[in-house]
Amino acid sequence: MKPVIGITCNVDDEDTQQLQYAYIEAVTRAGGAPVILPIGIDEDVMQYASLVDGLLLTGGDDVAPYYFGEDPHTKLGRVTPGRDSMEIRLARQMLNADKPILGICRGMQMINVIFGGTLYQDLESQYEKSLIQHKQIAKRGHASHSIRISSGKLLEIANIHEIFVNSFHHQAVRDVAKPLRITGIANDGVVEAIESEKHKFVIGVQWHPEVLANNGDILSEKLFKKFIESCSNK
Repeated sequence: MKPVIGITCNVDDEDTQQLQYAYIEAVTRAGGAPVILPIGIDEDVMQYASLVDGLLLTGGDDVAPYYFGEDPHTKLGRVTPGRDSMEIRLARQMLNADKPILGICRGMQMINVIFGGTLYQDLESQYEKSLIQHKQIAKRGHASHSIRISSGKLLEIANIHEIFVNSFHHQAVRDVAKPLRITGIANDGVVEAIESEKHKFVIGVQWHPEVLANNGDILSEKLFKKFIESCSNK
């Protein structure tokens, strides 16, 4: 049987839950069976965590700074605290069971926060070394800037140290919490990939490989296949 992959949703201004089809397509193409996890399941996260074989934390709105001990910066974007609380509870259950987690964009930031790390609430105003357009104007399928991969499973997957990625964020990982380590950075020093040194498969990437994978990017396809493969090895 295909491994069941829980995929989290975003919430719009009308409290409508949304999920871009690219996530579902990338999981399906890699051999997984996607299940959409709605916001509002906080009391049932143990049951959901037992049902799924892996968790995909998707992109979306900003992470509420309350969860990493800060007040909101003036450049903080829209937050969805209900989503934050659900993902934190669910991810912790998955981590306790050592089930694989892949975090994409906001999802990578959330992984770091769950372990006790912090975020830049706004790169442009808080990170003086930012020299790269991290919120690209180009289409989503365009790989706009390079990153350097240093180690970890991501290097094993890529088998090269430099790749090009797409980029749609104004928040970013700041202080990385153990047992996470940085495995990829942009040329201006912004963290682009993190991995857990303690768990079987916990990887966060700042870009959107679900879009690149569905546009034929080999590395992105391999990342999803490795994720699904890890979910299959119970």
